[in-house]
Amino acid sequence: MGRIRFFASLLCAALVAIPASTLAADGQTYVNLFGGNTFFGSAPLSGGGTLGLRVGQRLGSHLGIEAQVASAFANLQNQSRTGANQYSGSVIGNYYALSGPGTPYLSLGLGASSDVLDPKLGRGTSLMGVFGIGYEQRIGDHFGLRLGVQDQLLFDAPQPQGGTLNNVQVTGGISYFWGGESSKPAFPIIAPVHSTP
Repeated sequence: MGRIRFFASLLCAALVAIPASTLAADGQTYVNLFGGNTFFGSAPLSGGGTLGLRVGQRLGSHLGIEAQVASAFANLQNQSRTGANQYSGSVIGNYYALSGPGTPYLSLGLGASSDVLDPKLGRGTSLMGVFGIGYEQRIGDHFGLRLGVQDQLLFDAPQPQGGTLNNVQVTGGISYFWGGESSKPAFPIIAPVHSTP
């Protein structure tokens, strides 16, 4: 527990040291590589590591949209420990609370998830709703760090009793940004000089 506190305080100190001049530019495109863990609620799956990729665009100071693909490396909680990796894809809208270099955000999206929840039923695909919260911190003009928690709701999950499953995904990752309209002028603006007679 002491190590977690140490690394958390180190991360907070690093985020405070980042200059506040780094602002999100409208229309910027980004790619975000992330990893973490997925906790499968009320399912016959063991929690597993998660790896994924997001590609998105900031539509303005407070809005963005992204496509996300991910895989959670899970096993069925039975004696055979059958491999049951979860594969998912979704389209997500983000609302950023602040327009500065560091901002919390809310996510809402819709997608599909492919899972093996019962060896007899095999792999099945179900509709997936996504609700999430997170924090994004820009580092310079092109890089950023991102932490997030998503609740993935699997509707009509492919398991014997059917119903809805909750999967909670906790991730962290690094982003690369490019393009967009910068708020900085391309050249310095020099005021005209007036001569007096």
